[in-house]
Amino acid sequence: MNKWQALKKVVKPRTLIFLIILLTANSLAWFIYATEVDNEMSAHVRAWKVLFEAGDSPIVDFVEIDVENLYPGMEDEIHQITAYNSSDVSAYLTYTLLEASIMNDEFVSIEGRKNLGQPENPVDLASEDLLTKLYNDYPFKITISLTKSHLDAVYDEAVYTIKVEWPYESGDDALDTLWGKQAAAFKEANPDVATILLKIKISIVQAIQ
Repeated sequence: MNKWQALKKVVKPRTLIFLIILLTANSLAWFIYATEVDNEMSAHVRAWKVLFEAGDSPIVDFVEIDVENLYPGMEDEIHQITAYNSSDVSAYLTYTLLEASIMNDEFVSIEGRKNLGQPENPVDLASEDLLTKLYNDYPFKITISLTKSHLDAVYDEAVYTIKVEWPYESGDDALDTLWGKQAAAFKEANPDVATILLKIKISIVQAIQ
């Protein structure tokens, strides 16, 4: 009797089926557990949708993002806008930071000043440069990203993501303490005012053929 024949005598078909069911159940349990863990990530997500239907009609929209409370270890604030292209032409997507208010600090980009119809101010920065400044000057991080800037014709989609995050330990305890106290004081003095307010312009236009 060879080893395989011996194994067949030891492991009955009924036992084999039970083992398969058990393994499948364990795999399913792991999948559910992994999904639950992923869903428990600390984040506050808001989402919108934009549909681009007519190739000759560009979409220009203004989005205001507000963050009420700001402190080290806060939940990530994530705002997402999904842009769909159902027209028969391809399209380009862009975004521009027009204005930013961070507690008592007020910023207007060069593009934002034009949007307001105001004369240029020498201290104004271009949208991209203003985003870089905000990212570098504060322990909390403000980012705007786009999954792709070109949408194919007939059907395609891309996602704008605006994110504000402040890890419990940003890497600079002194800055965390300083801005944490300032954010708390600002909110106490201005309970009905958002700690961070961003005004962003998003555009979807027909790609030049």
